[in-house]
Amino acid sequence: MGTKPDFYISIDEAGNPNDGKPFVISAVLIEDLDSFLKAYDISLMEAKMLMERSIKYFKWSEDSPKPFKLGKNVKGIFVDKVLSSLRGISIIVDNKGEKMSEYSTFLYGKIPGLKLREYVRGRKIFMYYDRSPILRGADRELIRINFPKWTLATIVGIDFTGHDRSKLIHPADYVSGIVREFITKDEFKREYRQFLQTY
Repeated sequence: MGTKPDFYISIDEAGNPNDGKPFVISAVLIEDLDSFLKAYDISLMEAKMLMERSIKYFKWSEDSPKPFKLGKNVKGIFVDKVLSSLRGISIIVDNKGEKMSEYSTFLYGKIPGLKLREYVRGRKIFMYYDRSPILRGADRELIRINFPKWTLATIVGIDFTGHDRSKLIHPADYVSGIVREFITKDEFKREYRQFLQTY
C-alpha cells in the first residue's frame, strides 16, 4: 500500500502560448479527495437536471455559459459546489513572442513549487499535470528532481499524463480558464463579464 498524500495538486493551463494573449498556468490543492469526488458527482447530477441531459465531466471551454453564447449556468454549479472549497494559485504569462518551451521547467515547476510552498511545506503531495505539449522529457525529469526542494514537501508522486476527462485536472482547468478570461474580459459581452466577476 502506497503512502497517502495530504494533498493532490492539479496543474493545467489556459490559452495558447504562441497567440500573443496572456497564457495562464494554475495549480489547485485538493486536500480531501473523497469529499472532492463526492462534490464533483453531486455537481454532475445538478448539471444533468439543469441541462436535461447527462454530462460526463466539467471542462471550462466546453461548459456553458460561453463568451458569445450564454446558455445555462453549468460553470456556476462547478464553481459553487467544487471550486469554492479549494485553494489555488495562478501564474499569468504575458508572452511577447518568446519561445515558451525555453522556460517550461521554470513556469510549470519552479514558480508553482515556490508559490505552493506556504501550503504544502512538510506535507505529502501528489502532483497531477495535464499533458502539456511544451513539457519535454528533460523538463519533466528536472521538475521531478527539484519539486521537493521548491515546495519543501515530500513528493508521493508526479503524473504528467493527465487529460481532459480526468476529474483531478478539472479544478485547475477551471481556475486557469476563469483567470485568463477575466484578464481579457473586455473582449466579451457585458452579461458574460458579469458571470466572470461572480466566479
